[in-house]
Amino acid sequence: MNISNFLKRKVLFSLLIFFPSFSISEVINLKCFNEVLEQHGYIKTRVVRFSLGEFSKLARMSAKGYPLVEFDLDITPTHYLIGQYKSASKEDLITIFSINKTTLTLEQDSFFSQQNAPKDRRSCVIE
Repeated sequence: MNISNFLKRKVLFSLLIFFPSFSISEVINLKCFNEVLEQHGYIKTRVVRFSLGEFSKLARMSAKGYPLVEFDLDITPTHYLIGQYKSASKEDLITIFSINKTTLTLEQDSFFSQQNAPKDRRSCVIE
């Protein structure tokens, strides 16, 4: 009986230690924003947060004043592609957002692309 309790405690302890690290590796939280040049330097505008599920292939976007929106996620060697598939076969993704994995630059933003001046810098940081 002592061995059984010892094993249960050891398994529970192992799960508590290792489970959070697995869950962190499955989800990437990004805070993306435009940096607009003002008189006193760059200011952050239009802050959008993404929660990217690497294994679930699901992206959630939240922005102040907007409801939580879910998108499909495709991860390439160089980019996170966020959008919607044309069909249930999940073959053709209509990309709405494209984020460079190395530089964390928001390279494509189909929602607000016409509102952004070309001089604005678009960046993301891992939260």
